[in-house]
Order: sequence, then structure tokens, then C-alpha cells
Amino acid sequence: MFSNHSQTDAEFPIKVTLLLETLASGNIAASIFEFPQCRVEAPSRERAIDNIKTTFLEQLAKIEVLSWEVSVPAPAWLKFAGVFHDDPDFQLITASLQAERNSDDESEVDPSYYL
Repeated sequence: MFSNHSQTDAEFPIKVTLLLETLASGNIAASIFEFPQCRVEAPSRERAIDNIKTTFLEQLAKIEVLSWEVSVPAPAWLKFAGVFHDDPDFQLITASLQAERNSDDESEVDPSYYL
């Protein structure tokens, strides 16, 4: 049920979003949007970016990634999905509805309703 991706697996690129914030103190806070607990402060933008990259890579080295597939009960409505798939009457009804939607005829619509 669990799939383990150990540190011995080949490297692969991931893309994260760096957030930079200028603090009242003048320092720059850097964090990673996808990992909000990964945050640093530094006196300059460049130093903050360097520090967040280093901190993030250090944290990743301690993380074990597991994929988990879990079975959940099907929703009650699912038993009705596709029930009219081969019903010719239903196909005629849906074709009629589609034609009405695509129609430019506004004779049944009171324009004042939309004002």
C-alpha cells in the first residue's frame, strides 16, 4: 500500500515558490510557499535566497517521501452514473437541450429580467 522513494533513487527536479518579505527591521524573510515551515531571515535579499536554498535542501535530506493509496467508500450517487448511457430517449432529450442552448432565439426570454 505504501510506496517508498528512498534517498538512493535518482535525482529529479522539483519546482518550489520562494517568498521574499522585507521586514520592519530591514531584514529579508525568505520562505517556500509549498513548505511554509521552511523560513529564514537574512540582512540581504541575496543572502536570504542562499540561506533558504541551503535550509530547504537540508530539510529535504531528512524527509522520507511515501505515496499512499487508500480505498474510500464510493459516494452514494456513483451507482447512478451512466445509467442513461444507452437510453435513446435520453439521447434525444440531451440533443434537444443542447440545440436550445445553442439557439440564438431569445423569444422566450424577457430582456427586462436581466436589467
